[in-house]
Amino acid sequence: MEGTTMLTYIPAIVATLIASALVWKAWIYRLEQKNITEGLAREAERLIDTMQSTGEDLAASGDRPDLTSLGAPKYLATLCTVLVQKAGGAVRLTEQDFHELPEAEYISVYVDSADSSILLCLSSAGLPSSSSTIEDETTYN
Repeated sequence: MEGTTMLTYIPAIVATLIASALVWKAWIYRLEQKNITEGLAREAERLIDTMQSTGEDLAASGDRPDLTSLGAPKYLATLCTVLVQKAGGAVRLTEQDFHELPEAEYISVYVDSADSSILLCLSSAGLPSSSSTIEDETTYN
């Protein structure tokens, strides 16, 4: 080893520096991924909490959902409550009811902005004849 000079160690030093840089970059990347995953988990928990809401806080506060929130879980819970109340206070849905429903069936939602009413129609039933005002400019779906 008498003939070894500093030049013989340069490739090993360079390889060690490159390996160290790669390990450091991998550690930083893993840390960023962990932060992203934790952020997504927090957001998912927040969304689950929101979806599990039954609208009781809406009733307690006296607020009424507006027609721009048709897709909000609180509004859908309130909508189901109104439908059950309108049906006499109880609606029994059996497993057979779900099996008998055609897969292509859907509900059309019409909103009359003149009186803030909502019209729900099954796609197979079409628009009821009593809804002649559906074509005016105050109604949209």
